[in-house]
Amino acid sequence: MVNVVIDDNREDPAVVMVMLQGPPSWEFHFWIHLSELACLRSVREINWTARRSVQLGEDAAGTPVHWSINDGTLTALTGPDDETWHLAISMPLDTLDRLTAEAANLLPPPEPPTPYPGQLEIFQPDVAPTS
Repeated sequence: MVNVVIDDNREDPAVVMVMLQGPPSWEFHFWIHLSELACLRSVREINWTARRSVQLGEDAAGTPVHWSINDGTLTALTGPDDETWHLAISMPLDTLDRLTAEAANLLPPPEPPTPYPGQLEIFQPDVAPTS
């Protein structure tokens, strides 16, 4: 099982550090914007068999992290692109579920839908025309 920790203590409150740890042998840290973190669920649709990946976040050196799934395994590839990566980390797919569950606690609630133009006027007090 991979441990998932999200730390939001940084100068930019919209960017968090994620630590994935596969005890006892490896630990991977990456920085990701909250808007990208919300997109991690879409990784389930990204299949490496079709040579597809999605770039979300960057490691401590500023190198992009590319995510993909192959045969039920989640893979993070760090490098300039998903073909010329420097490091690949494979982990169980349930890591993605735990990561998105942790992220849900940090994401702001969705804003209510904006009313159509003209809808708010019904709440305006009647104002007598001035002459």
